[in-house]
Amino acid sequence: MRRLPWNIVVWTLFGLAGCSGPSPVEPRTGTASRTEPLYVISGGWHTELGLPARALSGPLAALKSEFPSARYLVFGWGARDYYMARNPGMTDILRALAPGPAVMLIIPLKIPLETSFGPSNTLIVHVSRDGIERLSELLWSFLTADDEAVPRRIGTGPYPESAFYASAGRYDLSHTCNTWTAEALRVAGLPVSTAGVVFANQVLDQVQPLLEPVRNRPAEH
Repeated sequence: MRRLPWNIVVWTLFGLAGCSGPSPVEPRTGTASRTEPLYVISGGWHTELGLPARALSGPLAALKSEFPSARYLVFGWGARDYYMARNPGMTDILRALAPGPAVMLIIPLKIPLETSFGPSNTLIVHVSRDGIERLSELLWSFLTADDEAVPRRIGTGPYPESAFYASAGRYDLSHTCNTWTAEALRVAGLPVSTAGVVFANQVLDQVQPLLEPVRNRPAEH
C-alpha cells in the first residue's frame, strides 16, 4: 500500500478530516521486562506492524497454520477498495476517501524484516510479553473470523504468499492506517498517542525516541 498519489490526495483533503481521532487508549504500564521485538514498517505514507510468528498468542495464533513456514508476519490495515485494487485509479482513491469497509493485509516472511523492507524503513522497539498478548488481542479484533474461528481470507495480496483478510473495522479520514498503527503500539504498552494521527510521520516521530541502540537490544530467539 505504498502508492504516492494517495498521499497527495490525503494532504489535499486533510482539512475535511480535521485533527480529531479516536479516544486514546491508555497504555498499560508495569515493571515487566521489555524483551519482545515489535517492528514498525515505514512505507512512505503508510505504516505496518511486524511480529515474529512465534509471538502470536490467543486466537491470533491460528495464523501460524495459515502461514506455517513464516518466521515473521507483517500486518497492514487500510481502506478495502483502495488497498485491494491492483492498479488503483482516481475512482478507487475517491471511493476510499469516504468512510467504508477496511481490510487487513498479512505478509508472511522467512527473512528478517530489515532485509525485506530495508534497515531505514524498519524500526524495532521492544515491549513486554503482556504487551504482545494485548496486541494479539487487538489484531484479532480487527479480523473477521468464520464459525470455526479462522480469519476469513478474501483475496491474494501483492507480495509472495501474502493475503487480504476481511476486517471488522471501518476506515475513514479520522482513523487511517496510521491511526491504527498508533493505536496498536499504544495497546502494546508504548507511550504513543493516537490523537490527531493521520499520517505516517506522526507515528514514526513518536517511535524514534523509543528506539534502542543496537548493543542494548535483547537477543531475538
